[in-house]
Amino acid sequence: MSSLLYLAAIPVGWVFLRWIRFRPQRGVLLVAALVPFNGLLEIAPGWMQVAGWKEALLCLTLVVALFVPHRQTEPRPTLPWVPLGAALCVFGVVSAFVTAGTLGLFAIKITFFYFVVVPLILYLRPFTARDRDLLVTIMMVESVGIAAFGLAQQAIGGAGLAKMGYEYNETIRFAGGLLRSFSTFNQPFPYAFYLVTVLLVGGSVALADPRRARNRMFLMTTPILVLGAAASVVRAALAGLLVGALLLAVVRYRRQLMPVILGSVAVVVVGGIAVSSQASSSLFSSSSLADRSTGWNTVMRTVGSHPFGDGLGSTGAAAARLLVEELGPMAENMPYATGEVQIYGRPYQPDNYYVKLLIELGPIGVWLFCAILVVIFLLAFRGARALRGPDSALALGVAASVLASAVAALASSYFEIFPTDFYFWLLAAVVGCAVTQRRPVTAEPNSVPEQVAS
Repeated sequence: MSSLLYLAAIPVGWVFLRWIRFRPQRGVLLVAALVPFNGLLEIAPGWMQVAGWKEALLCLTLVVALFVPHRQTEPRPTLPWVPLGAALCVFGVVSAFVTAGTLGLFAIKITFFYFVVVPLILYLRPFTARDRDLLVTIMMVESVGIAAFGLAQQAIGGAGLAKMGYEYNETIRFAGGLLRSFSTFNQPFPYAFYLVTVLLVGGSVALADPRRARNRMFLMTTPILVLGAAASVVRAALAGLLVGALLLAVVRYRRQLMPVILGSVAVVVVGGIAVSSQASSSLFSSSSLADRSTGWNTVMRTVGSHPFGDGLGSTGAAAARLLVEELGPMAENMPYATGEVQIYGRPYQPDNYYVKLLIELGPIGVWLFCAILVVIFLLAFRGARALRGPDSALALGVAASVLASAVAALASSYFEIFPTDFYFWLLAAVVGCAVTQRRPVTAEPNSVPEQVAS
């Protein structure tokens, strides 16, 4: 970033602080609205390359939240996974420093930044019902344009996207002969995972109150989102969407969703065959899974010799960043470049978040993280049954999204892909706010849910 841009960031930061000084929640909402477009920096002029803008905004928001007095009318959210999360953080931070010294800060940031900062902001200044509704609106409105642009990329083609400034094999990727859409993201994976989250969360809210104009319009545009996700050719996302939609159908929206689920599957299959038989065979081929399974099986055989893992940052995105941006020739001295792990290549990308944790933190790390997922799912699922109105639908959508994320993580590094990780921890904390602020209806017929003033 040029010195001129640094100077320009000073008044921008001052305006941002003035805007959020009484309501830090605005800072989180602004980041939530902007992060889906972070991938556009790939084709932005060099002087606009501000890689750390979202971390900077969230840190400023956290500072304001720490110093702005907390109102007693805003009860602290329920975050039952915090003890497990604290244990995972301590274990991961210690292993990162033992593995890479101060360079382990990169791995800590990638793994734990949104995991810690976003729920902490909402704990200090919880989202109100109005904030939660605005977040859903932001996701609904933006996702339609994002999905439409993803579909338009099929017409633009790889050559046209390359002329726009995107790079082959980095952002521009193919499955067979079919371009994998990525829309405003830097790769197809975050694009697909984002649309799946919006479909499950926004779909649940919209189906609960289809008479509202916003919800009705979103339901009308869901085919665009489904086709947009399919155009990414990310099988983990499509599997997660199917599992999440089945949960919504079984629990609450069976009449509305079962025909949609069956119809969507048919459209994806028939559409893939119609567009390109080679692409559809790539989509449903088992060869990729077999290749990944070979690496996973090798990892399993090394667990006994590394019961506490090889250290946070020894594989995945953190290792890649350390290798490319920071270490250079020093990479050969890093633990992930030596010993049994070198059979995967440097750095190894397991394409399975649980295997990644197994390599880095061993069985203890995997158990802690899986326990966190279970606790968040139960919080959202029980909240869907206990709450009333939009918050009940939101909680059910988040429960479906958590289940979809857990499934998608079996074939992707889901929880270290930005902005997937940001939205996951944000929605988990948002449900915690709803559970605390709105109580279930009591036995009295005229009682109403407790509502927190905005």
